[in-house]
Amino acid sequence: MSRRDRNETVGSLGRSPARTSSAPAGGPRPPPSEPPPPDRGALRRWVHGALFDNIGLKFLSLVLAVTVFLLVNTDKDREITARIGVSYSLPDDKVLVSERLDEVRVTIKGPWQRLRKFDEREVERVNLDLRRAPAGDVVITPEMIHLPSNLTLTSISPRTVHVAFDRRIEKLVEVSVPVSGRPEHGFVVSEVKPVPATIKVRGAETTLRALASVQTREVSFEGRTESFVAETEIVAPDGVDVEGSPGVVVHVLVDEELVTRKLPALTVSVRGDGIDPAKWQVTPAQVDVTLTGTLLAVEKAKAAIAPIVRLTPGGDGKPREVELVIDGLPPGIGVKVSPERVKVMPVKAAPPSPTP
Repeated sequence: MSRRDRNETVGSLGRSPARTSSAPAGGPRPPPSEPPPPDRGALRRWVHGALFDNIGLKFLSLVLAVTVFLLVNTDKDREITARIGVSYSLPDDKVLVSERLDEVRVTIKGPWQRLRKFDEREVERVNLDLRRAPAGDVVITPEMIHLPSNLTLTSISPRTVHVAFDRRIEKLVEVSVPVSGRPEHGFVVSEVKPVPATIKVRGAETTLRALASVQTREVSFEGRTESFVAETEIVAPDGVDVEGSPGVVVHVLVDEELVTRKLPALTVSVRGDGIDPAKWQVTPAQVDVTLTGTLLAVEKAKAAIAPIVRLTPGGDGKPREVELVIDGLPPGIGVKVSPERVKVMPVKAAPPSPTP
């Protein structure tokens, strides 16, 4: 069999026999059949395979990609801003009277990995050595700032600081104790004595020239009824240093309050055994009484005292002057009566009415 014959035979075997149409010749054709719906199961299988087939290999590829990205990008230099503190070295015989610079703002450049670990609190403070410096502007140089390795300083703000000096002197000043509160009613603070009463301070000549005293922390008298001792300390003004210990012992003396109270127009009473007060007339009928003593005792005595004259029975019944006595006066209270003596006389009986 020739090659052509073999090909025709194979082609005829691979083809299906032709379908015969059952429709009569010349009749209407049947409608075409609808295409089959898409296979959704195949789509789901493809998505599942794309996500989860060889998942270990895919995760390793993701990790390698992220690592390469970080290694490439974190090696780039970046800049950050930080604050560095400033300290001063001052001469012994001078005082810095210009405004102090507490910190400088710096810009630092370096690899991001190094910058992430940078802590501005670990950097030494910028030391301004002014022991031999004249007054004027002092320049802050990059050599004054010590950064970790692989980091570069790119800017400093401010670059200069103005300094001015005054002569340092010593002066002896008084110690003043500010107070607050009130003792209990009826009591008063009679003395506040700090120990020591004076103290030596150091500072700028222009400042100490106008300084006469320094104050301690506040001492409270609130609710006190007895003397007491308080420990406190001096609070020196800015730019003034206290020589020695700033501690102060304050002795506070608390006493009962002494007062003088005038009780005007108190009515005089007549008393005596067998005496009928209604039969006696007193002139003047009212007197002024002044009490002196502690506040609590005087307040208590005000409601208890009464000016009286004492008469004895069997008198001749004539008008006379007698000395006033304050009845109910507690001990320890001073008293003054005005007037001290009054006139007493019997009341005349009314004449009998005429009989009709």
